[in-house]
Amino acid sequence: MTKPIIINPINLQPQALKDHVYLVTGSTGGLGRETALALAKLGATVVLTGRNEKKLEALYDEIEQAGNPTPAIVPFDLSQVDEELYQQLIKSIYNEFKRLDGIVHAACDMGIIGPIGSQEGSIWQKVLQVNLNSAVLLSKVCLPLLHQAKQPSITFISDSSARQGKAYWGAYGVSKVALESFCAMLADELEATTVVSNVFIPGPSMLPIRKKTHPAEDEKNLSSPTELANNLINVILSEKSGQCFSHQAD
Repeated sequence: MTKPIIINPINLQPQALKDHVYLVTGSTGGLGRETALALAKLGATVVLTGRNEKKLEALYDEIEQAGNPTPAIVPFDLSQVDEELYQQLIKSIYNEFKRLDGIVHAACDMGIIGPIGSQEGSIWQKVLQVNLNSAVLLSKVCLPLLHQAKQPSITFISDSSARQGKAYWGAYGVSKVALESFCAMLADELEATTVVSNVFIPGPSMLPIRKKTHPAEDEKNLSSPTELANNLINVILSEKSGQCFSHQAD
């Protein structure tokens, strides 16, 4: 796999994303939540998705109380959603906003981190459904609307450890490798269009997933979810496609 590009932060003007609409999956998770807040702070309208409706409502209130554009809430469990429901989602987005400028696939399920013999079939399938299949199908149904945007983007989240094909990473590792491959394939297919498709790797951070996989890391050396989200904005707005960007070296 290609070595990730360390992305340099850029300063954006307030309301730089005014009238833009972004869909963020996993909006109640560590990175998804902070990304939604960062997009809203720049004036974007954010479509929030996640399993926990109470957390979605709390995030909705936080965004609105900060004086940012009113977001939209779409509660659903990616492990249970099929293509028909995705079609309904994109139809609702079009009816409400008439546009979609980007998707951030931040939803993630770790499953079982352990040897292949410990992997349960049902959990393995669920992880692939949430981390891989949902991102593929949602990207597919969103393409017609994305093609109408000026600078549309599809951003996938990967993991520096899981992408190396090392022992014990299970379905989580497999899903991230496959997701990066899909991102590259999509970028190649969309080369003649304005839609860009890129991967973002958070690296050492204080995200909940990282704490589970690297519990002994010193938090003084870790990036906060807010720092990651602010840098992820640069990936979302990148004009390059088919790239793998990283917040910092791992």
